[in-house]
Amino acid sequence: MPSITSWCRIEPAGPGNDVAAGLAARTADPLWLLARQWQVGEFQAEDGGTPIVARWRGQVIAPTRYHLGPIPPNTQLQAPHFDGGDVPLEVFVERQPCGLPAADAPGADGLRLGVDTGQHFLRLLAAQSTTQDYAPAFTRTFAVHALSADDTAGLDQASSGYLRVVAGRALDGRRLRAAIGRLSGAAVPDIGMPIASGDAAEVRAACAAWTAWVDELFSQPDAGEAGQTWQRDRMEYAFSFAARTSADPFDEWTLTASQYGGGALDWYSFDRNGDVNVGTTAGEADAGEVVTRTSLPAPVTLRGMPAPRFWEMEDALLDLGALQPGGTDLFQLLMIDTVSGYGNDWYVIAIDLPTGALVTTRSLVVTDTFGAQTLLRPNGHQATASSSAWSMFQLALPMDDGVDGVAMTNAFFLAGALAQPLEGPPIEEVLLLRDEQANLAWAVERRLTNPLEHAFDAASDALGAGEGIVGGESPDAAPHYRLASAVPPHWIPLLPVRPDPDSAEIRLSRASVLDVGGNGRRTITSRAALLGDPDEPMLIPEEEVPREGAVVRRSFQAARGPDGRLHVWLTHRKSVGRGEGSSGLRFDTLTSPGS
Repeated sequence: MPSITSWCRIEPAGPGNDVAAGLAARTADPLWLLARQWQVGEFQAEDGGTPIVARWRGQVIAPTRYHLGPIPPNTQLQAPHFDGGDVPLEVFVERQPCGLPAADAPGADGLRLGVDTGQHFLRLLAAQSTTQDYAPAFTRTFAVHALSADDTAGLDQASSGYLRVVAGRALDGRRLRAAIGRLSGAAVPDIGMPIASGDAAEVRAACAAWTAWVDELFSQPDAGEAGQTWQRDRMEYAFSFAARTSADPFDEWTLTASQYGGGALDWYSFDRNGDVNVGTTAGEADAGEVVTRTSLPAPVTLRGMPAPRFWEMEDALLDLGALQPGGTDLFQLLMIDTVSGYGNDWYVIAIDLPTGALVTTRSLVVTDTFGAQTLLRPNGHQATASSSAWSMFQLALPMDDGVDGVAMTNAFFLAGALAQPLEGPPIEEVLLLRDEQANLAWAVERRLTNPLEHAFDAASDALGAGEGIVGGESPDAAPHYRLASAVPPHWIPLLPVRPDPDSAEIRLSRASVLDVGGNGRRTITSRAALLGDPDEPMLIPEEEVPREGAVVRRSFQAARGPDGRLHVWLTHRKSVGRGEGSSGLRFDTLTSPGS
């Protein structure tokens, strides 16, 4: 016979609606209650009293070396020194070159930035007390040049109109910067225009103030470091920091972030790289200091947990009794049991530590209400090796052959992450997608940057806009043979290749597409700065373009550091794409004469 099992929830209910007797909490025999507590051993405090003082002791080590880019295993190098107090860590890693281009740069690159910085120079010059107004002379000497028809052929309408307005009328900061760079120690600045000897100091002061302002306008990498962190083949950042915990040669901690896509840099972005040495010395161990922090433990509270006091009303926003976890939902069952039965046993202590430092714990001494002191060893200590299965916020060794690395106990990197930087609109966007119909992958340049530092639509937003076989007006017309159909504009093909014949690794190589339109045959190559120089080889690992694709954007960011300084930098972001797409590319097709 089948059995029927049912559950009933029994709750106490008084015979009346009067709650005065229950709230009074009357005790008939207080002496009996005290004796009962003594009998069951509640006065012995075997379970420990409430913690009232926590004394934490640990070591704080600041990174002293850095390396931009990936580091091959078994590598020993002498990395440059690192000062974490200069700029925030995210700014230091993500920033890309975005300053004034060279004065002899081809085309209209940096036109808007050159005009805006030139206008600011005129304002600084007007603030100086000179015998005459030098603004018209500076504007004539360093005016924006008008470009030829060949140079403006690829400009969008907004940039062409802007160039016609400012050509010959506005001061070009690109040319002015090149002239100021040639200043010598002469009494009168030699910048290609006459300056009175009595005004030389004022003009030189305006030039110096303007040069300092231009240099601080954007946070940029130093010369020789441009583009080293951004790995163009993987569309990710790669960098390493190193700190030394002691004078022991084996106590160098190298933290490597090999797959940082930008946006949120925190402790989980790093792994400990024990296969490299970046050249920290024994004397750099003095940068780490042993600190002691004493704080008052505060109980951990959350909604729905039992109230520890009799006269305290529990929060009704979360009803743990109404939760209905499944039989296999072990995590939710453990959460309910912990919150309802041990919710008042968890405490948190506040430890004030500097950001951008590697922290290791040495000891934690907890004093309870009975005066008893309990020494807690850090996780991974030899005295707690048998109970070190539980872990949280731990660094790990990098993955090897697809296997997760072993967690490194007792080490926490407190990254100096920015809270909420201001992000501007994307000025460049590249969509990576797979095209199973054509057996190719594509890098779609959806947005490109114009000389005004604005983004313009470079490709059709509708995927699958390529041409196929189109029927003619007359069914009796002779078809035309077409070698290949046209693809949407700014679709750069990525062809699968095998760089090493002895290896099974497949990479996607950037190629070019042949324009078979009515303007004559020409080769269309990439223009996005995210894809780099089209004349240089680019091999993208096949796993970097999954079935869901990827989107890479280029935009400006702004944030204030811990010291209140404003930092503006150009960064790249990588996120999940839009899935697969189709370019409509077909080979060896027959079309009607009217198609």
